Amino acid sequence: MDRLKTSAARALRGVSSHPKYLVGLSLCRVLLGVSTTLYYVSNIPYRAFLWGPDSYSGFAAFKALTGDQHIFSLYALSDGRTWFDLVYFAGLLVSLAWTVLGSRSLTVVHAVFMTSIYHRNYTMWEGGDALTGIVLILLMGATVNAHFSPLAKGVRARLERRAGEPHLRTSLHNTAAVLIVFQACVVYVVSALWKVAAPQWQEGTALYYISHVWQYTYSSAFPQLMDSLVLTTLVTYFAIVVQLLVLPAALTSRRWFREAVVLGIAGMHIGIMAGMGLMTFGFAMMAIDAVLVRDADYQALFRRARLLRERVAARREERRTASGEPDSGEPASGDPAAEELSTA
Repeated sequence: MDRLKTSAARALRGVSSHPKYLVGLSLCRVLLGVSTTLYYVSNIPYRAFLWGPDSYSGFAAFKALTGDQHIFSLYALSDGRTWFDLVYFAGLLVSLAWTVLGSRSLTVVHAVFMTSIYHRNYTMWEGGDALTGIVLILLMGATVNAHFSPLAKGVRARLERRAGEPHLRTSLHNTAAVLIVFQACVVYVVSALWKVAAPQWQEGTALYYISHVWQYTYSSAFPQLMDSLVLTTLVTYFAIVVQLLVLPAALTSRRWFREAVVLGIAGMHIGIMAGMGLMTFGFAMMAIDAVLVRDADYQALFRRARLLRERVAARREERRTASGEPDSGEPASGDPAAEELSTA
């Protein structure tokens, strides 16, 4: 019993004193920020029709809905065009700032703007909006700018100063990371089980029918590729299998297996983006997938990339020396992003 208590206390202390998934959550912020910024930018010409006071959804009905269901939206505070444009472009700027800088305060403000535009017209989302909303709420308690941000160096310095000591922010951060991983596993496993139960997915023909629905066809190459019975069957079954493997990948200690599954999931979303044009959905899902990869995994990937780069540089130097070319004399420059991962 004493040994069990000691183990539980050690585990609890580890959760509250050592932040995990710092690289994955930073990548999540960047990719999710790209998704939301792209969403704002791509709809600038159509913003008044989609969300404005005179949009097709109707401001009066929207205002009544916010009152009846106690829904908050900045767009409901006024029916003026000036106020609408102010909120829309402020949301765009906040999304861009959050993508570049991060920070908890920007996460909260960004979540408010995204919730506001979602409630204004929820039919405009490509999918994954419920998961994105949940993740944004969880990210409010996480450190999302320890990497890939101008503020990253200072953030890591603060984390190092309190490393090893229990801290509420560290506990919130790790809890948020674990819950995001849990949400990703639930989404993929449920999606895979739903596919297994559907006849078209069992037969391996689901993507053939999807590719011939014009609303989901972004590239003419997509239906042409899915006309191949062998290819559409392979891709259909691949989508099911790789989604079923997300849960064991998140739990396993086998780094290669986790990396392979996340790479397969990323390939699936890139295919969706290229074939179906669901850009913001693809970026949002890959943002959540990034948290499945642990900090040690990213460090190992960086070490392999650095080793490969050094080998390529050495071979170039050998060829230059063999050919008698003079040395340029320029020192090798470091990669700031690579240096971040090497010290993660």
